[in-house]
Amino acid sequence: MLWDACEEKTKVALDNGDLLPLTSDDIIYQQEGVNYIVNLLTDNMKVKHSLVVSAQDPFVAPYTHCDYITDMDTDYVCLLNRFPIIVPHLLICAKDYIPQTAILTLADFAAWAKGITRSDVLGFFNAGHDAGSSQMHRHMQLVRTSIPLESQIVNGQLPFKHTVFTYTDLNPKQLYADYLVAMASLQLNTTKLINGLSECLPYNILLTERWMLIIPRVKNHVETLSGHGVNFSGRFLVSSEQQLAWLKDYGFMHFLTDCGFVEK
Repeated sequence: MLWDACEEKTKVALDNGDLLPLTSDDIIYQQEGVNYIVNLLTDNMKVKHSLVVSAQDPFVAPYTHCDYITDMDTDYVCLLNRFPIIVPHLLICAKDYIPQTAILTLADFAAWAKGITRSDVLGFFNAGHDAGSSQMHRHMQLVRTSIPLESQIVNGQLPFKHTVFTYTDLNPKQLYADYLVAMASLQLNTTKLINGLSECLPYNILLTERWMLIIPRVKNHVETLSGHGVNFSGRFLVSSEQQLAWLKDYGFMHFLTDCGFVEK
């Protein structure tokens, strides 16, 4: 139901020019046995980062820069991202402002999991600027995509620090319990408070029907290329052919490892 409504809204938004995709068609580049997906960024990125757009909180009603899809519950709303990295691109947002760097709650996972109703849905979460977030209002993201690094994720073949949990079905209470275990074991909690809530160090979450991956972050840029949660699925966004050439030479997995911590 959610994705059906999303597809209808997406078609209308594309037809009337309200949807401004940030990426080109997929480019497949094989490296070390992985078919990485690369997208070139479009000029719509300039619109996204213009003062008119970036000065506003897009996740507060009346949702000037997003299209309303539905309420997930009394406290969360599903919006169609006007600047998608993949079409369609959904955002599960808290109706009231909650800092993106505050620790997640059971309610966050309950609302987020409602959108993961297909095997091709990838959820991702960027906890703060250093983890790739451009908006500090609590939001979890959903796209439909293949996952080039899925085998490496579930088979313990990632060279950077992380924690992964596998599932036969998604239960928000179990997700939340596993998340708290990972936050403690990865030492991502702090004693600081933000808006009265516990603040966390930068990290990303990737979530599918089958597994949850949590990655601590140390920085958001290597050279001129920035990275966020979706990169850890094996999808990369580059600004030019020159930046793509640099990434190929530097190495996709090398880039991901430098964004996090080397696994000891």
